[in-house]
Amino acid sequence: MFITVAVIFVLLATFLLIIFNMYSDYVNRREQDARLISNKAKNIIGECEELLLNQSQVAFSKTLVLVLHYRIIRALRKRAIDQKSREEIKDRIASEEKIIAEIKTNYQENNTFKTPDNDAMAIAQLRTIRRLRGILKSEMASGIPLNPTLLNKEDRRLYILALKVNISNLIQKVLEMKRMHQVGSCKQMIDKGLSVIKAAGVKDGWLTEKEDLLTNILNGLNAENQVAKKAPAKDDKAGESADKKDLDEIFGDKKKW
Repeated sequence: MFITVAVIFVLLATFLLIIFNMYSDYVNRREQDARLISNKAKNIIGECEELLLNQSQVAFSKTLVLVLHYRIIRALRKRAIDQKSREEIKDRIASEEKIIAEIKTNYQENNTFKTPDNDAMAIAQLRTIRRLRGILKSEMASGIPLNPTLLNKEDRRLYILALKVNISNLIQKVLEMKRMHQVGSCKQMIDKGLSVIKAAGVKDGWLTEKEDLLTNILNGLNAENQVAKKAPAKDDKAGESADKKDLDEIFGDKKKW
Protein backbone atom coordinates (compact mmCIF):
# COMPACT_ATOMS: atom_id res chain seq x y z
CA MET A 1 0.00 0.00 0.00
CA PHE A 2 2.79 2.39 0.92
CA ILE A 3 4.61 1.60 -2.31
CA THR A 4 1.46 2.28 -4.34
CA VAL A 5 0.96 5.66 -2.66
CA ALA A 6 4.63 6.53 -3.23
CA VAL A 7 4.37 5.63 -6.92
CA ILE A 8 1.20 7.69 -7.30
CA PHE A 9 2.87 10.60 -5.52
CA VAL A 10 5.93 10.37 -7.78
CA LEU A 11 3.78 10.20 -10.90
CA LEU A 12 1.68 13.16 -9.73
CA ALA A 13 4.79 15.18 -8.91
CA THR A 14 6.27 14.36 -12.32
CA PHE A 15 3.04 15.35 -14.04
CA LEU A 16 2.88 18.63 -12.12
CA LEU A 17 6.53 19.31 -12.95
CA ILE A 18 5.86 18.73 -16.66
CA ILE A 19 2.83 21.03 -16.50
CA PHE A 20 4.87 23.70 -14.70
CA ASN A 21 7.69 23.49 -17.26
CA MET A 22 5.23 23.72 -20.14
CA TYR A 23 3.59 26.76 -18.59
CA SER A 24 6.99 28.37 -17.93
CA ASP A 25 8.00 27.79 -21.57
CA TYR A 26 4.72 29.27 -22.72
CA VAL A 27 5.16 32.36 -20.54
CA ASN A 28 8.77 32.79 -21.71
CA ARG A 29 7.78 32.44 -25.37
CA ARG A 30 4.93 34.89 -24.91
CA GLU A 31 7.23 37.42 -23.25
CA GLN A 32 9.84 36.89 -25.97
CA ASP A 33 7.24 37.36 -28.71
CA ALA A 34 5.96 40.49 -26.97
CA ARG A 35 9.51 41.88 -26.81
CA LEU A 36 10.07 41.14 -30.50
CA ILE A 37 6.79 42.83 -31.45
CA SER A 38 7.61 45.79 -29.22
CA ASN A 39 11.15 46.14 -30.61
CA LYS A 40 9.90 45.90 -34.21
CA ALA A 41 7.26 48.54 -33.48
CA LYS A 42 9.90 50.72 -31.84
CA ASN A 43 12.09 50.48 -34.95
CA ILE A 44 9.13 51.42 -37.16
CA ILE A 45 8.42 54.48 -35.03
CA GLY A 46 12.10 55.48 -35.13
CA GLU A 47 12.20 55.15 -38.94
CA CYS A 48 9.06 57.27 -39.38
CA GLU A 49 10.38 59.96 -37.03
CA GLU A 50 13.70 60.02 -38.86
CA LEU A 51 11.97 60.47 -42.22
CA LEU A 52 9.74 63.25 -40.86
CA LEU A 53 12.76 65.08 -39.47
CA ASN A 54 14.64 64.87 -42.80
CA GLN A 55 12.02 66.33 -45.12
CA SER A 56 14.68 68.67 -46.52
CA GLN A 57 15.94 65.83 -48.76
CA VAL A 58 12.66 65.11 -50.55
CA ALA A 59 9.43 67.09 -50.93
CA PHE A 60 6.75 65.50 -48.70
CA SER A 61 3.10 65.72 -49.68
CA LYS A 62 0.23 65.97 -47.18
CA THR A 63 -0.71 62.35 -47.96
CA LEU A 64 2.80 61.13 -47.24
CA VAL A 65 3.03 62.94 -43.90
CA LEU A 66 -0.34 61.48 -42.85
CA VAL A 67 0.80 57.98 -43.84
CA LEU A 68 3.87 58.26 -41.61
CA HIS A 69 1.85 59.47 -38.60
CA TYR A 70 -0.79 56.75 -39.05
CA ARG A 71 2.05 54.23 -39.23
CA ILE A 72 3.42 55.56 -35.93
CA ILE A 73 0.00 55.12 -34.28
CA ARG A 74 -0.28 51.55 -35.56
CA ALA A 75 3.17 50.74 -34.18
CA LEU A 76 2.34 52.38 -30.83
CA ARG A 77 -0.74 50.18 -30.45
CA LYS A 78 1.46 47.14 -30.89
CA ARG A 79 3.81 48.45 -28.22
CA ALA A 80 0.86 48.75 -25.82
CA ILE A 81 1.35 45.03 -25.09
CA ASP A 82 3.88 46.18 -22.52
CA GLN A 83 1.79 47.00 -19.44
CA LYS A 84 4.57 49.07 -17.86
CA SER A 85 4.47 51.72 -20.60
CA ARG A 86 0.80 51.39 -21.54
CA GLU A 87 -0.25 54.76 -20.06
CA GLU A 88 2.67 56.55 -21.68
CA ILE A 89 1.78 54.98 -25.03
CA LYS A 90 -1.87 56.04 -24.68
CA ASP A 91 -0.72 59.64 -24.21
CA ARG A 92 1.55 59.37 -27.24
CA ILE A 93 -1.27 57.99 -29.39
CA ALA A 94 -3.51 60.88 -28.32
CA SER A 95 -0.71 63.31 -29.27
CA GLU A 96 -0.32 61.69 -32.70
CA GLU A 97 -4.07 61.91 -33.31
CA LYS A 98 -3.95 65.65 -32.57
CA ILE A 99 -1.04 66.03 -35.01
CA ILE A 100 -3.02 64.20 -37.71
CA ALA A 101 -6.04 66.47 -37.16
CA GLU A 102 -3.76 69.52 -37.47
CA ILE A 103 -2.15 68.19 -40.67
CA LYS A 104 -5.54 67.53 -42.27
CA THR A 105 -6.58 71.13 -41.58
CA ASN A 106 -3.46 73.27 -41.97
CA TYR A 107 -0.66 71.38 -43.76
CA GLN A 108 0.93 73.44 -46.55
CA GLU A 109 2.47 71.35 -49.32
CA ASN A 110 5.68 72.32 -51.09
CA ASN A 111 6.31 69.86 -53.91
CA THR A 112 9.12 71.84 -55.55
CA PHE A 113 11.74 69.43 -56.87
CA LYS A 114 15.06 69.74 -55.04
CA THR A 115 17.87 69.15 -57.53
CA PRO A 116 20.71 67.04 -56.05
CA ASP A 117 24.02 68.92 -55.91
CA ASN A 118 26.18 65.81 -56.28
CA ASP A 119 26.19 62.01 -56.43
CA ALA A 120 26.03 61.63 -52.64
CA MET A 121 22.91 63.79 -52.39
CA ALA A 122 21.29 61.98 -55.33
CA ILE A 123 21.94 58.59 -53.70
CA ALA A 124 20.52 59.84 -50.38
CA GLN A 125 17.37 61.12 -52.12
CA LEU A 126 16.87 57.86 -54.02
CA ARG A 127 17.28 55.80 -50.84
CA THR A 128 14.72 57.97 -49.05
CA ILE A 129 12.26 57.66 -51.95
CA ARG A 130 12.74 53.87 -51.99
CA ARG A 131 12.00 53.67 -48.25
CA LEU A 132 8.91 55.88 -48.61
CA ARG A 133 7.51 53.79 -51.46
CA GLY A 134 8.05 50.63 -49.40
CA ILE A 135 6.19 52.18 -46.46
CA LEU A 136 3.33 53.26 -48.74
CA LYS A 137 2.87 49.73 -50.07
CA SER A 138 3.00 48.29 -46.55
CA GLU A 139 0.40 50.74 -45.26
CA MET A 140 -1.91 50.17 -48.24
CA ALA A 141 -1.88 46.45 -47.41
CA SER A 142 -2.60 47.15 -43.72
CA GLY A 143 -5.80 49.10 -44.43
CA ILE A 144 -4.68 52.62 -43.50
CA PRO A 145 -7.65 55.03 -43.15
CA LEU A 146 -6.82 57.03 -46.29
CA ASN A 147 -8.31 56.99 -49.76
CA PRO A 148 -6.49 54.32 -51.85
CA THR A 149 -6.59 56.69 -54.85
CA LEU A 150 -4.53 59.21 -52.89
CA LEU A 151 -2.03 56.52 -51.92
CA ASN A 152 -1.64 55.35 -55.53
CA LYS A 153 -1.25 58.95 -56.66
CA GLU A 154 1.46 59.47 -54.04
CA ASP A 155 3.30 56.33 -55.14
CA ARG A 156 3.23 57.66 -58.71
CA ARG A 157 4.56 61.03 -57.52
CA LEU A 158 7.48 59.33 -55.76
CA TYR A 159 8.22 57.28 -58.88
CA ILE A 160 8.41 60.46 -60.98
CA LEU A 161 10.50 62.10 -58.27
CA ALA A 162 13.05 59.27 -58.43
CA LEU A 163 13.10 59.66 -62.21
CA LYS A 164 13.82 63.38 -61.86
CA VAL A 165 16.67 62.73 -59.40
CA ASN A 166 18.27 60.29 -61.84
CA ILE A 167 17.87 62.60 -64.86
CA SER A 168 19.12 65.63 -62.92
CA ASN A 169 22.22 63.72 -61.82
CA LEU A 170 22.73 62.43 -65.37
CA ILE A 171 22.60 65.98 -66.81
CA GLN A 172 25.29 67.10 -64.36
CA LYS A 173 27.51 64.25 -65.60
CA VAL A 174 26.74 65.11 -69.24
CA LEU A 175 27.74 68.75 -68.75
CA GLU A 176 30.94 67.71 -66.98
CA MET A 177 31.84 65.26 -69.77
CA LYS A 178 31.13 67.95 -72.38
CA ARG A 179 33.40 70.36 -70.53
CA MET A 180 36.15 67.69 -70.48
CA HIS A 181 35.60 67.03 -74.23
CA GLN A 182 34.68 63.38 -73.56
CA VAL A 183 32.38 63.35 -76.58
CA GLY A 184 31.83 59.58 -76.90
CA SER A 185 30.94 59.06 -73.24
CA CYS A 186 28.83 62.21 -73.28
CA LYS A 187 26.75 60.95 -76.23
CA GLN A 188 26.25 57.55 -74.58
CA MET A 189 25.05 59.23 -71.39
CA ILE A 190 22.65 61.47 -73.33
CA ASP A 191 21.23 58.49 -75.27
CA LYS A 192 20.71 56.70 -71.96
CA GLY A 193 18.89 59.67 -70.44
CA LEU A 194 16.63 60.15 -73.47
CA SER A 195 15.80 56.43 -73.52
CA VAL A 196 14.87 56.49 -69.81
CA ILE A 197 12.58 59.52 -70.26
CA LYS A 198 10.92 57.98 -73.33
CA ALA A 199 10.42 54.58 -71.63
CA ALA A 200 8.88 56.22 -68.54
CA GLY A 201 6.04 57.70 -70.62
CA VAL A 202 5.52 60.48 -68.06
CA LYS A 203 3.96 63.78 -69.07
CA ASP A 204 5.75 66.31 -66.90
CA GLY A 205 6.94 69.83 -67.71
CA TRP A 206 10.28 69.44 -65.93
CA LEU A 207 11.09 66.18 -67.72
CA THR A 208 10.07 67.64 -71.10
CA GLU A 209 12.39 70.58 -70.50
CA LYS A 210 15.29 68.27 -69.63
CA GLU A 211 14.55 66.06 -72.64
CA ASP A 212 14.82 69.15 -74.87
CA LEU A 213 18.05 70.16 -73.15
CA LEU A 214 19.64 66.74 -73.71
CA THR A 215 18.47 66.70 -77.34
CA ASN A 216 19.98 70.15 -77.95
CA ILE A 217 23.30 69.12 -76.39
CA LEU A 218 23.37 65.98 -78.55
CA ASN A 219 22.59 67.98 -81.70
CA GLY A 220 25.35 70.42 -80.81
CA LEU A 221 27.86 67.61 -80.32
CA ASN A 222 26.88 66.05 -83.65
CA ALA A 223 27.24 69.42 -85.42
CA GLU A 224 30.68 69.94 -83.87
CA ASN A 225 31.64 66.45 -84.99
CA GLN A 226 30.63 67.21 -88.59
CA VAL A 227 32.67 70.42 -88.58
CA ALA A 228 35.65 68.55 -87.14
CA LYS A 229 35.42 65.94 -89.93
CA LYS A 230 35.43 68.61 -92.65
CA ALA A 231 38.26 70.66 -91.15
CA PRO A 232 41.09 68.11 -91.75
CA ALA A 233 40.08 67.70 -95.43
CA LYS A 234 40.26 71.45 -95.97
CA ASP A 235 43.61 71.62 -94.23
CA ASP A 236 44.91 68.77 -96.41
CA LYS A 237 43.94 70.64 -99.60
CA ALA A 238 45.62 73.75 -98.35
CA GLY A 239 48.69 71.70 -97.53
CA GLU A 240 48.70 70.08 -100.98
CA SER A 241 48.51 73.52 -102.66
CA ALA A 242 51.40 74.78 -100.59
CA ASP A 243 53.46 71.67 -101.37
CA LYS A 244 52.70 72.04 -105.11
CA LYS A 245 53.77 75.66 -105.01
CA ASP A 246 57.03 74.70 -103.32
CA LEU A 247 57.67 71.98 -105.91
CA ASP A 248 56.95 74.37 -108.77
CA GLU A 249 59.46 76.78 -107.37
CA ILE A 250 62.11 74.08 -107.16
CA PHE A 251 61.45 72.03 -110.31
CA GLY A 252 59.48 74.42 -112.53
CA ASP A 253 60.82 76.47 -115.39
CA LYS A 254 63.51 78.81 -114.25
CA LYS A 255 62.91 82.43 -114.86
CA LYS A 256 65.40 84.04 -117.16
CA TRP A 257 67.09 86.93 -115.64
